[in-house]
Amino acid sequence: MKNVLVIVYYFPPMGGSGVQRPLKFVKYLRKFGWNPIVLCPEPGAYNVFDASLQKELNEMEIEVHRVRGNTPLHAAGERKVVLPEWLENLLRKISTVFWLPDNKKGWIKQGLTKAEELIKNKKIDIIFASAPPYSNLILAKEIKKKFNIPVVMDLRDDWLESHLIKYPSAWHYSKMKAIEKETLSLADQLVTINSYISGSIDKRNVNSNKTIVITQGFDPADFDSEKEKNLQSGKLSFLYSGTFYPESGPNIFLKAMASFLEENPKYKDVIELQFQGVLSEKDRSFFNKHKLERNVKDFGFLPHSEAVQNLKNTDILWLNNTHTKNSAMLSLGKTYEYMASGKPILAMIPDGDIKNTLTHYKAAFISNPEDIEALVDNISKIVSLWEEQKLPKPDKEFISKFDRKTLTQELASIFNVISNE
Repeated sequence: MKNVLVIVYYFPPMGGSGVQRPLKFVKYLRKFGWNPIVLCPEPGAYNVFDASLQKELNEMEIEVHRVRGNTPLHAAGERKVVLPEWLENLLRKISTVFWLPDNKKGWIKQGLTKAEELIKNKKIDIIFASAPPYSNLILAKEIKKKFNIPVVMDLRDDWLESHLIKYPSAWHYSKMKAIEKETLSLADQLVTINSYISGSIDKRNVNSNKTIVITQGFDPADFDSEKEKNLQSGKLSFLYSGTFYPESGPNIFLKAMASFLEENPKYKDVIELQFQGVLSEKDRSFFNKHKLERNVKDFGFLPHSEAVQNLKNTDILWLNNTHTKNSAMLSLGKTYEYMASGKPILAMIPDGDIKNTLTHYKAAFISNPEDIEALVDNISKIVSLWEEQKLPKPDKEFISKFDRKTLTQELASIFNVISNE
């Protein structure tokens, strides 16, 4: 069995969506002839930690090497920190001014030292680095330059045109563009999560190889643990899972729901609005603004295993994407676990990757993010179909394409080709 050195930043005990993709690749790679050896920094200050994901990692018996982070987020040690939205936005702006490609670059030096040690003591056949943070890719680039080991770089977001990066000046944009090109040009293969990101990267000609798409997905093992329970007898529940981006809060959905209930007051005691994740004070303020606090059930942040169970227990799942910058490129990770649950999905999304995916799902009610009237109409349709017990069923064959095992096999196939060249 060949060895792959997996370079990640977000890894258990950290929780959240950024952990899922690398963790599940690590989980299944050995089924396809590749032994993963993980290199990551020690967890620093972070907003969510997930004991269930750490337990899952422990059960894999994977070799994990952690090094000192030496980033601003490691100065206070490992601890949960939830910042006010205004402070988070301010720190993100400061980071972009002073740290390129990102404020995680402080772990590159320690990571390179540990990588050199591992390469000397083990036969490493390939390097796999997943970003963001993009500092992971710079670390992989430095390993490639020093040892000429093949490198696969995985991008869960676009780099230069990331929807989360706002450049403070033309100089910063130009500097990031140069860093991106220098780094990605040395990859033996680039992988992204959708064709929109691939097209953006390929258009910039930062690598001579065509970028390959391996989508986000779901782990079927997460959905086999317990049978669905009917916990909402007499209630129609709408669940949002995860943390809202600053530009994509719950306001539009709540405004539409308030409008529907005002026109149809008989459902005020029927509809329950569920949230699991981290809600900001701004998010919570919308409950009162739209007089919906009595309809809200806030689970708070849950371990991933419990969050999945809630996906199976609810009636309707909803998501939104109101980003103004490159919104078509977003492939919200929750979309794939939503589909795995088999539940109808209410989506407020623009044209782009998510909309294309949900159109094939066959059980989605889709409207543009700003079209309140269309959203109210979709809520009305859902309520009527629920009362008639005729909510749509998804296309199971389509869902199966996003099985994490299948996606890991695709990644292993790339490793096989590159390692044999």
